[in-house]
Amino acid sequence: MATALAARLHGLSDKPLWLDEIITQRRANLPISNLIENSLYNKQFPTYFIFVRAFDAPIINEWTLRLPSAIFSAIAVLLVTLIATEIQSRRAGVIAGVLMALSPFEVQLGQEARSYSLVSCFVFLALWGLVRIAKQLSSEASLSRPPNRLLGSWAAYTIGTIGAINVLLVAAPWLLASNLAMAAIIWRSRSKQRELARNWIIAQAIILLTWLPGLVAMYLVADQDPLRGFHWLPLITLKYLWAVISDVYLFRPSDIITFEPLPTPFFGFGAAVVALALLGAWRLRANPMLLSVIGIAVIAMPITITVVSIVHAMLVPRYLIWSAGPFFVLAGVGTAALPRKLFPLAAIAIAVGAMLNLAPYYRYETKPRWDLAAAYLASNVQPGDSIFTNDDMAHYVLGAYGDRYHLDRKGLNTVFNTSDVTSRYAQEGQVWIVYGRTGQGSVDSEETFVKNWSVLGAPVSKKRFGQHVIVLHFDKNSKTDLEKTGANNILDP
Repeated sequence: MATALAARLHGLSDKPLWLDEIITQRRANLPISNLIENSLYNKQFPTYFIFVRAFDAPIINEWTLRLPSAIFSAIAVLLVTLIATEIQSRRAGVIAGVLMALSPFEVQLGQEARSYSLVSCFVFLALWGLVRIAKQLSSEASLSRPPNRLLGSWAAYTIGTIGAINVLLVAAPWLLASNLAMAAIIWRSRSKQRELARNWIIAQAIILLTWLPGLVAMYLVADQDPLRGFHWLPLITLKYLWAVISDVYLFRPSDIITFEPLPTPFFGFGAAVVALALLGAWRLRANPMLLSVIGIAVIAMPITITVVSIVHAMLVPRYLIWSAGPFFVLAGVGTAALPRKLFPLAAIAIAVGAMLNLAPYYRYETKPRWDLAAAYLASNVQPGDSIFTNDDMAHYVLGAYGDRYHLDRKGLNTVFNTSDVTSRYAQEGQVWIVYGRTGQGSVDSEETFVKNWSVLGAPVSKKRFGQHVIVLHFDKNSKTDLEKTGANNILDP
């Protein structure tokens, strides 16, 4: 756990917040009633935002805002270690924990002010409870134990599941997965089927009673059908599918905006982890109960998203976060199955390979540099100048970072039509045009955007901040005569 926490605290504030994190920061600073209403309206439970509220401040502080996620992610590593240890051995737990601790994907989400790490914690707590139930029931010695010896395991499952599904809607497939896993456990526990079925009914009743009120509230308050909110997702192609798999399971960091995998020094490491996971699944075939539980946990979310995507695309790496932990558990089991003499060498190779693939993540630009753009504008924009962004979300993110650098919001606008620009340009003389990507989804290309602004003449300056943000500065004294251009539209509608 110490290694996991160190990996997540290192450079925790180096990367700026992107759109989703800005939403977290803004929502956490709302009055509690408004926070709850805003969360439900946007089809999210308020649980995580209420918790983060205790860590946040009105002015952006990346380190404190992301600290809860770093802690939750480190706890998730501990739980994965416990699960692998429970299933196989301490050696399996060590390997699963190392893989989870040093996965670039897990570290990235552990450094993000969103609820995915918290969901992982709850799911792994529930999974640990299920694994303990399956293991005790699969042992002949456990058949003579009194039922209350499983009380802690049932509590872990119930509390973990309640927590997960009351944080994020995309955790709902865990409820289905755990029911399928428990059905396999009950089917194979012939002498205890009645007792297990009774406990399962009680657990499910408690879970549903704590979940349904939130669902009803969300249904009443939300602005639209939940699936309609995924219009920003790319279509599923083989290239995109490979990018998602590489990010989640193959130790390749990615750009959080474009989902593009970034270079890694040890490309074959992910393939080695897959081979170890397959070996782990093969070794667990002797214990069908445990294999059913951990196997369903690995495939439940990918299968659910694939099925839903037939109707509506919703495949995105972070939605698969809780399937990565069980996958690493299988890899730990597979490594522990190697000959005892080979295990130390294998453990060292795994640790070194994971660190080599994680190291580049810290220096890559994985989030747009709106912080640098806001600082630049705050230092150069003069009173009376106008700033125009390419869309409302860019306005939202730039305004949030502008508060840190004391950027005057009075001149900050979003471009909607030609008059918004030309009238102010003619009167005030100084115009700053800001283009940038704030989140996922399709936007006009940078080339198209810059070309559209050529009607104002040549910009006095063009500054780039990272890969996704540029700022154009136009001065009235150097503008092209607009009457001679014959242009009617500054931007594409």
